[in-house]
Amino acid sequence: MKASNLMHDRSMALADCNNFFVSCERRANNDLDHRPVVVLSSNDGCVISRSNEVKRMGVKMGDPYFKVRNMLAFNGVAVRSTNMSLYQQVSAEVMSRISLYTDTVEIYSIDECFFSMRITNVKDPLSYCHMIRKDVWDKCRIPISIGVAPTKTLCKLAAEYAKKNEETEGVFWMQKARYMDMSFMSQFECADIWGIGRKTSAKLAGAGIKKVSDFIKKDEMWIKKTFGITTLYTSWELKGSQAHALDTGCKPPKSIMVSRSFGNPITTYEDMLDPLLCFSVSAARQLRKAGQMAGKMSVFISTSRFDAEKYYANGKEISFTKPRCMDSEFMSCAESVLEEIFVPGYKYKKCGVILSNFTDISAGRQASLFDEESGTDEKNLRVASAVDSINSEFRQSIIKPAALFEPPNHEKKWAPKSEFNSAAGPKKDSPLPDGLRFQNHSEDFVS
Repeated sequence: MKASNLMHDRSMALADCNNFFVSCERRANNDLDHRPVVVLSSNDGCVISRSNEVKRMGVKMGDPYFKVRNMLAFNGVAVRSTNMSLYQQVSAEVMSRISLYTDTVEIYSIDECFFSMRITNVKDPLSYCHMIRKDVWDKCRIPISIGVAPTKTLCKLAAEYAKKNEETEGVFWMQKARYMDMSFMSQFECADIWGIGRKTSAKLAGAGIKKVSDFIKKDEMWIKKTFGITTLYTSWELKGSQAHALDTGCKPPKSIMVSRSFGNPITTYEDMLDPLLCFSVSAARQLRKAGQMAGKMSVFISTSRFDAEKYYANGKEISFTKPRCMDSEFMSCAESVLEEIFVPGYKYKKCGVILSNFTDISAGRQASLFDEESGTDEKNLRVASAVDSINSEFRQSIIKPAALFEPPNHEKKWAPKSEFNSAAGPKKDSPLPDGLRFQNHSEDFVS
């Protein structure tokens, strides 16, 4: 094979942490290494991570915990509640480790990253990726699978193949001889393709296209006309033509949402106001960290969607004439909206705030010539930035609005259920690589 073709076929790779939340729990507690483990979602509702042993028991991703509780207990499965601060810390360590082996890393999710394999002095990409995999295990104690390919879509398939086939030892190179071999590609379902959602895969199945090989053979103009340009790009990528390049830029968010399902229902206005104020402050801090100001704020509340007889949900958007980023401004807005939409007599299970219509102030703020309050706004922003820096330095919210302070050992009524929470140390910021930003959610304010 020519050197140029070889470099094309290994232009990028995807590192995917295996059963990531379970692996983090096993790292935190070595006694779980030889036990089947599941991790539950917020409020211990559904199964969101399973060890391989649990997968073989037939437990599916998203299964409600109450439906599989007895079966898990009978089989001696260790159950853990979500511990997001632990997962973020471990994720940051893994991503930092991988970044040592390449010049370009794109963090795709908390447990996945794409990275460049266009390294000319690497003659054997398989051995190189095995070395990365071993180093991540030795330094972070997290197992990963790596798929090498010319496109992101093929990288995803390659990583899944590496994860499910032991003979690969966790690394698989999707060369041209592989992705052009329709007998090999026929082992993948269309539902396994990155970017093909449930509705699209069902529509493809209705047209007799169930395997990746069937999808590759389909006429491109029909794909574009039936499903749109995005699905056409997927078709190109499966054929080895790159449609999605590595993205290393730290783009500001287009919106910020902080919401929470409550551990216990809330029935009073005062109890509902507390989480809304917490979420407003959390969203404001994320906004300032991203160097943005918001021109719109949305507030919503709802009861459980499973309570069909007494279901209630409402929300309201407020647009600002001048973009805002201060805690007090969003707290005041949230309180005024709640007064309008709160209706007594319901058992509320969720609320949240959304900030949008951003204005970038990372390089400074453009003030109006006739704005008399511009000087005050700049002072308030400097104060807020100083508070954010102090809280970051001490790794906890030691300075916050008075409305958020509560007596020692006070337990918030809306705090999520974490019956199986693993022992965790004090909350602290993760050693995040450059350009990586994790969302800070409402648990920042839970005692």
